[in-house]
Amino acid sequence: MQTFDRFLRGVALLGGVALMLLMFYTVLDVTMRYGFNRPFSGSLEFTEFMMTVIVSLGLAYCGWTGGHVAVDIFEQPLEDPRLRWVPALLTFISAILFAVIAWESAREALGSMQRVSNMMRWPHYPFQLNVAFGSALFAVVLLIQSIRAFRRKN
Repeated sequence: MQTFDRFLRGVALLGGVALMLLMFYTVLDVTMRYGFNRPFSGSLEFTEFMMTVIVSLGLAYCGWTGGHVAVDIFEQPLEDPRLRWVPALLTFISAILFAVIAWESAREALGSMQRVSNMMRWPHYPFQLNVAFGSALFAVVLLIQSIRAFRRKN
């Protein structure tokens, strides 16, 4: 699992690089817009594309480390050993959901490879495949967590 952890960390680091790139681009765009009255065309598209990269590459590592927001309203009732399967089942269902998201994102990307953005004329499919990759990775994380949750003894 240490290799998998390192892999997830590396993927998340790539998302962090995309975040830094977006930050520098935005600062430069604002400087050009208000300082020199020369904004970049396609800034909104660039931001949208980079956000898909940032979120999809960081999702699996965030789930792996428990860095996401969790609501524990039902934590107390679910501490009963007879109900230990409920969190495992919910996590497994989430894994299936993200596997479907990955499949549909990849199918959509491969089915519309000629689609490009309006201003920058960038193809959509690399970013859709990135969402598919991030979702598939998160589905694997959720599957591992559901197996661990089911094996946990209270």
